[in-house]
Amino acid sequence: MVSALFSEVSMKRTLRATLAAVVVAVVAVWALDGSSLVLAQGGGRAGQAASPAGAAPQRHWYSVNIVTVKPESVNDFIQFQKSQAIPMLQRGGVKSRDVWQSGAPFGEGGTYAIVTPIDKFDEYDLDPRAVRVLGQEAGRAYQEKNRRMLSSSRSFAIQDRAELSVQPVISFKPKAGILTLTTIVSGHAADYEAYLKTDLLPVLKRGKVGGYLVSRTIFGGDANEYGTMQLIDSYAEIDKGPLTVQVLGQAAAQELSAKAFPHIASQRRELVRYVPDLSFRVATSTQAR
Repeated sequence: MVSALFSEVSMKRTLRATLAAVVVAVVAVWALDGSSLVLAQGGGRAGQAASPAGAAPQRHWYSVNIVTVKPESVNDFIQFQKSQAIPMLQRGGVKSRDVWQSGAPFGEGGTYAIVTPIDKFDEYDLDPRAVRVLGQEAGRAYQEKNRRMLSSSRSFAIQDRAELSVQPVISFKPKAGILTLTTIVSGHAADYEAYLKTDLLPVLKRGKVGGYLVSRTIFGGDANEYGTMQLIDSYAEIDKGPLTVQVLGQAAAQELSAKAFPHIASQRRELVRYVPDLSFRVATSTQAR
């Protein structure tokens, strides 16, 4: 792509869920502490119980901010994130942040997905967090300094799909993620989620996937878009071929993929790199023991 992650049109089509992520991290959302990482989704935050059998799955919300940094400002941006943004967020009560970078190793590297949990939407009734933490004058100066380094910025909200995911073990350290952004046919959400849960997930588990995270865009993007992230700890994993082929063989893997085709309107796949230096997770009292 020239790079697909970097033009305005491509960003709208390929980075609505977490580079996160995220992404996405999707984000995110993968967890260093057994909770969730975004860019894609989480399996329940630390200390929260899973939903009872037969109950509707408990959903968690995440904010995904996609920023493209001006080429001449990349070093300043990274330093600003380390010295000012992370301390401000932690002082403001943000418990975790996961950052994913495009261009890993393909394309340019100036687009980042910054994924943070949304505890309650009532926080958006308040002044911006920088203003609340730093005060009016310093907060506005912080926001302006950040804006000057960016060529574009947009945000959207995603929900996790923990029941469709494979959470990584706490010791897993992802180097990158294979991010697939899927726009489904309108009205096919239930069918597509059933395919992920019933057909694809068992195969991924048999293949001992390091982590597979699923989220859905809710606000600020296409409501028919899902983000899935296969976490990898080495680019050498790609040399082995698709995990479904490794488990099932070529013919059966094609048959598996064919089950999803009627529900998919479009699909894109990208490599994104996890950026631990720009990410953080505040240890809880449970983790500290």
